[in-house]
Amino acid sequence: MGFRQLLATAFALNVPPSAILVLLAATDQITWGLAVMGALAAYTGVTGILRIYFKDLRSVARYASTLRDHFHGNPPQYLSFEAASELSSLYTQITAAFRERILTLEAQTSTDAEILDHLPNPVVMVNRQRTVTGFNQAAKSLFHNLETGHDLTRFIRDPVLLDAFDVVSSGRQTLQHTEFVIASDAQRHFDVLTAHLPAETGNRNFVLSFSDLTELRKVEQMRADFAADAGHELRTPLSVLLGFIETLEGPAKEDPDALGQFLPIMRDQAQRMQSLVEDLLSLARIELNEHTPPSNDCDVAAIIDKVAAGLKVKADAKNMDIRITSTLDETGTIGEEKELVQVFQNLIENAIKYGHQDSMVDVKIKLVQNPPAALARYRHNRIMAISVCDQSDGIAREHLPRLTERFYRVDTARSRAVGGTGLGLAIVKHLVQRHRGTMLIDSEVGKGSVFTVYLPARTTDNVHKLYRA
Repeated sequence: MGFRQLLATAFALNVPPSAILVLLAATDQITWGLAVMGALAAYTGVTGILRIYFKDLRSVARYASTLRDHFHGNPPQYLSFEAASELSSLYTQITAAFRERILTLEAQTSTDAEILDHLPNPVVMVNRQRTVTGFNQAAKSLFHNLETGHDLTRFIRDPVLLDAFDVVSSGRQTLQHTEFVIASDAQRHFDVLTAHLPAETGNRNFVLSFSDLTELRKVEQMRADFAADAGHELRTPLSVLLGFIETLEGPAKEDPDALGQFLPIMRDQAQRMQSLVEDLLSLARIELNEHTPPSNDCDVAAIIDKVAAGLKVKADAKNMDIRITSTLDETGTIGEEKELVQVFQNLIENAIKYGHQDSMVDVKIKLVQNPPAALARYRHNRIMAISVCDQSDGIAREHLPRLTERFYRVDTARSRAVGGTGLGLAIVKHLVQRHRGTMLIDSEVGKGSVFTVYLPARTTDNVHKLYRA
């Protein structure tokens, strides 16, 4: 407080005693000189007391200003009036309480932010004006230009999703589910939950949570394609069989030449259907057990030798050799021998089917230093690669990612001509995945193809621990 205010306050407080002294002098109770001296003494005393009091208030005010600007400070040490001391102490207590509250809120906010960032689903928080007020790392990865303080429509322009937000923000619904598609090289499908948050969340009134449906939609499409493809694959041989049966029951009923001509074809078509049904049943069993890792010991080199011996007749028919080379003395793994036989029989048999006459099928076994990224989650100590290399026409690169899909064929007519069902590589993929491995395919048109299976190699320590992942 200023000096003028101090004098004015002292004058105001001195008015009542001065008036009494004037009244006493006017009634000749005291002399005027005594009255003036008393008034001056009272004014001086009040001014001195107020000066000390105002000094205390200025100290407390400076302390409060320091707390306001820096949120910490040293309280005044010497205060003459108890009221000023109590006021200073109260400021200290309030500041401590606020500091503790702020630390609690900062810790809670930090924890909430960390939890939010660790959520796998993208989450975006929006206020009632449709302004983005927060998001997690997954949302930032999904929408690269996402920033707070901007309208939601700057990042998301889907009218159905924006309409769902309007429905929730208007109070007509507390939550709304919407399917949202991001068009890119590969479309991504999301189920977006728009929900109203409690009032305690402040300016973050609404949350948009994105659940990835891409894999689910792919599976649904694969199921639909699978049913259609299976029906198509079975329809052709059935039509052939029914046509020949009708012919044998009708015009060629008594024709032995027609019977001798039709029966081998009917047998081939029936065998094709039988192979298809067996492969379908095999694939269903494999998928059922895919998440259960095998537990038996087996030797990969011995399995490949066994498969090669069984396919020697087919290789000799095309004057082809199966050459097996290994840089390992120990080729053991944890697996099911019957299933690994099926894996390598399929791959080597394909190499024979599609390889050129008088060519070589090379099977190479070695350890790998830099395994595929798909195996990182299993944390295998040692990984061996088994490559089946053929000398064929090769496969164009655009077909490679789809080769392990059910019924996918690069050349449908040729595949059927050599007896393929279109399920072999799909079976191989699922069997290898059950063994906690993976398969990569490389091919060059005009030179041939390489199918490489990566499996965990047995180690001297407890190899079974590799399969707990």
